[in-house]
Amino acid sequence: MWHLPVRTYNVSFKPVKRSKMDILMKMMLLTFEQTEIRRAANLSELLLVEELFIADLLVKMQRMGLIRLEKESYKLTSKGQEQVKTGIMLEEMKEESTVLSYSPVHDEFWPEMAEHLPETTEELPLFRYANNQDHINEDRILQVLAERENGLDENGFQTVVADVNSFDLQKVEQIPCLEFQIYNKEQDIFYARVWNTWRGRWDNTLEKQIEEKEGLEWREKWIGF
Repeated sequence: MWHLPVRTYNVSFKPVKRSKMDILMKMMLLTFEQTEIRRAANLSELLLVEELFIADLLVKMQRMGLIRLEKESYKLTSKGQEQVKTGIMLEEMKEESTVLSYSPVHDEFWPEMAEHLPETTEELPLFRYANNQDHINEDRILQVLAERENGLDENGFQTVVADVNSFDLQKVEQIPCLEFQIYNKEQDIFYARVWNTWRGRWDNTLEKQIEEKEGLEWREKWIGF
């Protein structure tokens, strides 16, 4: 038995809500792009929409960074120009955080542990082919979060992860693994079986790694040719 290092990261990220821009908001943004509008009343008269409703939307669009006041008239920001072109509205949401677990040996992010590992004071040796190399960066984490977090919220709006704000190594778990070296006499083959206690299953990646490095040695040691 030996242990496999698995790194646990605390990740903070920024989700956004995606929704199709309604016709009124698109009309307002197009108007700001083409005409100088100084007050909600001006836009209300132009679009024949109640002034209070227009005022509320102006506040919302400023909060979302779609428009800004420039020389006492409303102008589209670069964000507003982009969203009016696509017709998709992106509304920023509060920062969220999650925990991601990464195995450098597999170069994989793993789901939560299948079963809680029992506490032990036994010091297990490190997997002999373990390495400290990893391929962790913001793009990689953003991809993983998108696969896990993107979806529809309770109101039917699509929520997506827009940015990774930070990712910090929280701890390195020592995952016990049981290794068996087996000889099949009928087929005359040696092979390894490794039980991964985190995944709660046999680990084909570790088995292949061991077999590739030690298979010939086993044959020479136990059979003599």
